[in-house]
Amino acid sequence: MNNAVSFRARCILAMTAFVLASPVMALEVVTKEDIINKVVVEDQLVRVADNAVFLVDTSSSMNDEFQDRGKSKLELAVAAFKERNSYFPSIGHNFGIYQYTPWTVMYPMQTYDRAKVAAALDALPTEGSGPTPLAIGIEQAEKIVEGLSGRTVVFLMYDGDYTGRNPDPEIWRLVKENDVCLVMISSASEKENEALQKTIPNLNSCSRLIPLEYYLDRPEYLAGALFDVRATENIVTSTEKRAVGVKVNPILFDFDKTELSAADKAELDQLADFMADKPRTYAVLAGYTDNVGVEDYNEHLSQTRAEMVAAYLTSKHGIDASRIVMQWYGSDNPVASNSTEEGRAKNRRVEVAVAGVIN
Repeated sequence: MNNAVSFRARCILAMTAFVLASPVMALEVVTKEDIINKVVVEDQLVRVADNAVFLVDTSSSMNDEFQDRGKSKLELAVAAFKERNSYFPSIGHNFGIYQYTPWTVMYPMQTYDRAKVAAALDALPTEGSGPTPLAIGIEQAEKIVEGLSGRTVVFLMYDGDYTGRNPDPEIWRLVKENDVCLVMISSASEKENEALQKTIPNLNSCSRLIPLEYYLDRPEYLAGALFDVRATENIVTSTEKRAVGVKVNPILFDFDKTELSAADKAELDQLADFMADKPRTYAVLAGYTDNVGVEDYNEHLSQTRAEMVAAYLTSKHGIDASRIVMQWYGSDNPVASNSTEEGRAKNRRVEVAVAGVIN
């Protein structure tokens, strides 16, 4: 692994620590300073979803202090949203922000506007109250989603508690009858999250459960669900505040395969050694496929490829799962033409970026 100075960008871009990857060379971290200095501009980004619906839990149980962070679940979740909004790119997404406890429109579905979203977030209560009628909230969200075109990511803030009827049928219908990815940001107990982890990711190939602590510490979870960096872009960073000293080539796969080669494992062994030596770093994985086959299958395949890389780092080297962020995009945003076998071989990949503070 060689020192990285600047490379073609190609991985997940986050609002506070933007992680960029090269399709053929290496990865590097682009920081907030790089964004402020306009090193990364909006035409270098591509939407992977068209709409974002945010369902905010402002029930009384959200007043509980979260872990030992000195603030409530609600305060932390909204603060993280505000921080990321201040850097979110204006590339044509539609946003909608709603309380569902009870249902209140904070920012009706419309083209994303940073200032208006900030005002909507400021208008959210600082202290939660009342019950959690989740099933009713999901029903209301489905009415909104039905009128949208393109893919919608529904970000559902949830603390593991609900009142009234079981929301599972409504959640199932929301996802199965619409082009929806459900991203549940959960502040529930560890046991409750274990149960949710068995159901939410099985709704479809793009739905997932994210524990609140992961969401707070890893801005890629919001960014990566909504946009990516164009494969053909070349970005030169301008700050030294990045994770240098580690370079990971894309992990390539045979057609319809998920197995890691000996060379891939050797590369990941070096990455794991680096992460073990730098405990404040974390890895961002992005899985892709070529364009052969049905896209839903390809999404699952790209997910499995990212999971194979993650499993190698966790099971072989003991890297904690909280230090690995996974995204998967199927055949979206190829690095090479899918019209040739050589190009398709380059597109069947998992890209690996390293983020975090080096010390």
